[in-house]
Amino acid sequence: MALDFPILLAAFLLVSFVVAQLLKRFAKADTYAIVSLIRTRKPVPFFDSMAKHTKLLDTFAFLGLVLGFGSLTIDYYYGRKMDVWKRALLFLLSFCGLSLFLALIDHVLGNPFSKNLLVGAAYPFLVASFGLLGFAGFALFSLLLQAIDIVGKYLLGIRGCPGIAPLIPGVEIPRVPVTPPLHAWLSLLIILLVHEGMHGILGRRHGFEIKSTGIILLGFLPIGAFVEPDEAKLKRANEEKVLSFLAAGPMANLTLMLLAGLLLFAGVGASNALTETLYPGLQAQIFSGVKVVKVTESTSLCGITYPSPAHGIFMEGDILENINGLAVTSPQSLLIELQKDRGSEKTFELDRNGTAVNATLRPNAMGQFGFVLAPIRNENLVLPESYANYVFATYFALDFLYWLLLLNFLVAVINFLPMNPFDGGRIAMLMLTPYFGFLGKPKEETQRFVAKLFVMIIVTLLVVNALPLFF
Repeated sequence: MALDFPILLAAFLLVSFVVAQLLKRFAKADTYAIVSLIRTRKPVPFFDSMAKHTKLLDTFAFLGLVLGFGSLTIDYYYGRKMDVWKRALLFLLSFCGLSLFLALIDHVLGNPFSKNLLVGAAYPFLVASFGLLGFAGFALFSLLLQAIDIVGKYLLGIRGCPGIAPLIPGVEIPRVPVTPPLHAWLSLLIILLVHEGMHGILGRRHGFEIKSTGIILLGFLPIGAFVEPDEAKLKRANEEKVLSFLAAGPMANLTLMLLAGLLLFAGVGASNALTETLYPGLQAQIFSGVKVVKVTESTSLCGITYPSPAHGIFMEGDILENINGLAVTSPQSLLIELQKDRGSEKTFELDRNGTAVNATLRPNAMGQFGFVLAPIRNENLVLPESYANYVFATYFALDFLYWLLLLNFLVAVINFLPMNPFDGGRIAMLMLTPYFGFLGKPKEETQRFVAKLFVMIIVTLLVVNALPLFF
């Protein structure tokens, strides 16, 4: 029902308010409506010990600035000191290098951006936005694309997908068939602790006083962490030190994302070998094949319906023998073959009650063929009692790493948005102010102008992106 999500959200907010008031009264927490801050200074000695690695930390933070604000960072640090032609050449080289970097990442990861339905023909502009303004530009352009899609569909009487949505464990994101698991909150807590911890380390590296650290609770759920520097001293500090301090948090998330991705890749690759070591011969016996359990007529996403190529060709109960001439005997072998050359035409051989059926299909725009498959269990095989626990533990570990990777990326990109209270808001104020010198205003007034400009732009985009949640 359309009211399901608003009702769930209202109930969640009510419970959060009650819990927050209890924390305020009995735990003396700093509470703001439904949000509570639990403060401590215990991590500060750890920050001090890590802050001794000055060169490594400075390089780390500068790389974060480059990834966060693209070729503008190179120009801000180096270009402004050069003559006009050298400056233009440096800017062009850094812009091209960063644009190529994103295109390379897209290729390595299997084209999640270039073959994205929303991005489509706008992919070169997405690449250019990253080259110009790093993940800040990437985030802004992504929000703009989604906003255009939403408004365009509303004009046609179609309700699209939201561009932003709250992450509530166990609750499906409205209009998007994704339900965050409960352990996504654990991933998010780790992510935010790492994010704020790196702020604390860079703060101490530059001599900033850390007044307190702690966690942020939305009702009873941990939604973040914080490091509280002395704001008065921070405002008087050297701009490059402040920029380094601000970029450290999102860069820590990008680093953790990379680590999670490597562990996930290694885990998937090693899972078969581990299973074979713990349960010799079991993988070859547990499944006898793969069968079709459902064939859809079409698939709908974000108000658009895509036909299923398999409709009218595949039938429920068909046994899938091979794909492109390669035998399919288990879910693993099926997944491997389907992921090869995604979007390309594939030839399937089916067994339909003893009759061979051959079909060559090209996936639809969503990359789907329109059939659902399930493994055929070998009923004669008796599984070891520990096998079910092993499968659960393996799945949980890999799924945890997946959400750790995904949420790190989202948190990093969101924090680079050039709007307060995100880290990117203050970075933009400091880094973009020199480029607005044509206004002829004092520095502080120009900074306020930059901040207000991005607030108006981003709030408008966020509101439009949230409309499909409710209307």
